[in-house]
Amino acid sequence: MGKDKLMKFNNWYETHIERWIPSYAFLSLIGCFVWNCLIYWGTQQTILGLGLETHDMTSAFDLMVPFRPAWVSVYILSFPFWAVCYILTARENTREDWFRFVFADMIAKALCGVIFILFPTTNVRPDMDGRGIFECLMGLIYFLDPPLDLFPSIHCLVSLLSWLGIRKCSSIPQWYRNFTLIFAVMIFASTQFTKQHYLADVIGGVVIALGCYYLSRRCGGYKTVEKFYERLNSKIFRCR
Repeated sequence: MGKDKLMKFNNWYETHIERWIPSYAFLSLIGCFVWNCLIYWGTQQTILGLGLETHDMTSAFDLMVPFRPAWVSVYILSFPFWAVCYILTARENTREDWFRFVFADMIAKALCGVIFILFPTTNVRPDMDGRGIFECLMGLIYFLDPPLDLFPSIHCLVSLLSWLGIRKCSSIPQWYRNFTLIFAVMIFASTQFTKQHYLADVIGGVVIALGCYYLSRRCGGYKTVEKFYERLNSKIFRCR
């Protein structure tokens, strides 16, 4: 990209995007999404390609939880929920806090990826008659997302990180921070009622999210991530 095009992009970004996403966080936000996809879909292909044995962690509690297709609405809404929360985390935190968050996100996903390969899990999904919009949506989710990479639940992990990222941001209204925690718990419940995950998966996702977030607040590993993205950012925003 030439200098003139870079300048135009920089000016456009400053005018339209900077107030929503700080330029230093732009590529790392994209990186969080790409890393998630690489870990989740990459490990699924590895498990299928190598024909690894999968384990079913169904508990007595899981068998008691009823199948409620309507909860697929909460499950699907988790995706825009994560996007909003990650953007707010980038916008309302300091630069250091943001890159600590990115570091926590990356090491949590990496740990999940290792577990997915070393201990592949699966579950048994309920039969559906395909009637009604919620069952149709549930059928689509089942079709697109095979029952692999269940323990720990990235769905629950990212939902909890979404709250952890903004919980101390005084610039964000308290009601919204409270809502974020409540909705994260609703997402936990949705993974159970849709039979996308079992209880152990939720617990695993929560433990890893808390552990990696705590680690990111106590060590300087985030500096490596920050320097990496600084080098990338300098190639795009160098004309600013």
